[in-house]
Amino acid sequence: MSWALWITGPPGSGKTAISRSAAALLRERGEPVTLLELDAVRQSLTPEPQYTDAERELVYRALCYMAVQLVEAGVPVIVDATAHRRAWRDAARAAIPRFAEVQLLCPLEVCQERERTRARGNAPQGIYARAGRPGATVPRRRSLRDGAVAGARDRHDGGRCPVGGRQGGGAGREARPLGRRGSEGVVSWAIWITGRPGSGKSTLAARVVEALARWPLTFKVLDLTVARHAIVGKAWATETEEEFVHRALGYTAKLLTEAGVVVVVDATAPRRAWRDTARRWITHFAEVQLICPPDLCAVREQAARWGLSGTRTGAAPPAAPELALDYEEALRPELRLHTHGPELMARVEEVVLLARRLQHAVAESTIGSGGTHHESA
Repeated sequence: MSWALWITGPPGSGKTAISRSAAALLRERGEPVTLLELDAVRQSLTPEPQYTDAERELVYRALCYMAVQLVEAGVPVIVDATAHRRAWRDAARAAIPRFAEVQLLCPLEVCQERERTRARGNAPQGIYARAGRPGATVPRRRSLRDGAVAGARDRHDGGRCPVGGRQGGGAGREARPLGRRGSEGVVSWAIWITGRPGSGKSTLAARVVEALARWPLTFKVLDLTVARHAIVGKAWATETEEEFVHRALGYTAKLLTEAGVVVVVDATAPRRAWRDTARRWITHFAEVQLICPPDLCAVREQAARWGLSGTRTGAAPPAAPELALDYEEALRPELRLHTHGPELMARVEEVVLLARRLQHAVAESTIGSGGTHHESA
């Protein structure tokens, strides 16, 4: 089982320096840890950040979601984030069985001087100078003192998971260890299965994962419904929130592939640009476009969501049906599949062949860089 370490403290307290040094030391000792720096993550998820309370809530929930997905895939994580609200760190603690929190203590005047003179990077400038003023990019100073209740400690009992795959809708979606994960510097690949709601994405993703079970790889399925609930906190989202969730999905897939984990993304992603963003971020990426008549998709979606197939008698539907009336198909997907027929296993085999090509591309790039690789079964 993997772990997560959250290093918190006010701006200028030394979080980034300590986090990077700890990650470097662990890597030298053979522990390929992933470092999640809030400011770098925020730049990818919110290219034009507004630093509103609502935006901060989304960013921190996304940070927790990413940490959970990485840990579930067997990847150790160090989180470098102020997270001035204790509730955000406690959410990660509740979701990750092996979790520790490190609270940095530093005199305010030292933090202010460090922040004032530090080199320009991902973090916003002039944090303390503008704190509490209209248009400030950080909360007021007193809000930066919401420290940990009890110091760094392990938690093994888990608890209710508000941000990860163990909550409702995530069962059966956890990573399965299929062999050694790629060593540091060896990236893996991702397949994004897209199509209208009701086109068969989830069914296909589940069957593909079953087919890959003999491969000596570690994989993770990223499900849109789970991600939306973890980040937004409900089954539906506004257009702005939906874009944010899809960017978080793509960025999480990027982090996982960079840690050597194979990723299958099961998400409609009606905006083509959202999938294209993931393509730019991920070195070895393929898009599988499912083609299905809209009328048939609507019938399938209605049956699945509202229990009309008879499988959910007496149960409330998990979510309102996804409509995606203005869905944008991929222009140049690596694979197009028609899913209105009964030949599901034939469609699965086509995706597996695509996965083999991606794995071969990863192996070739690894050999070219002087590394080693594991062939698929």
